[in-house]
Amino acid sequence: MIRRYQVHLGQRDPVASFQARIKRAESMQRKLAQRGLPLTAASALRDVQDAAGVRLICPFQQDIYRTAALLREIPGARVLREKESPKPNGYRSSHMILSLPLRFLPVQPEFPVFFEVQLRTLAMDCWASIEHQLKYKQEVPDQRLIVQELKKCAYEI
Repeated sequence: MIRRYQVHLGQRDPVASFQARIKRAESMQRKLAQRGLPLTAASALRDVQDAAGVRLICPFQQDIYRTAALLREIPGARVLREKESPKPNGYRSSHMILSLPLRFLPVQPEFPVFFEVQLRTLAMDCWASIEHQLKYKQEVPDQRLIVQELKKCAYEI
């Protein structure tokens, strides 16, 4: 909706692409167990704030800030947490935990519906994808050197 709204206003679309996901049941159960919470649907809805998520890939850093501002302006939206900090390995992105009303339901859920929004630039997404592949492909020669070079590239980009 944000993308269509911006285009409707004659603005440039601030999002190049997006991916959405819902946490798998096994992953949700593991998270609840790690936190010592009951393994119930009510607990999952009430106590886990990243059960659903969306990754928005923006062309430029300024698009991340613009998109985050647009998310904050959604009527009824509550921003519970925002975080933007680079990690030691060079990875960067902005994260938001939001609660939104589900207007399409005839009856609102008992608990607020939470989801995580991850905002990355195209460059950040490219770097993260390469780093992820290196992390899980053990046959890559000089993996440590490549990760060090990627970290340098992340800061340059």
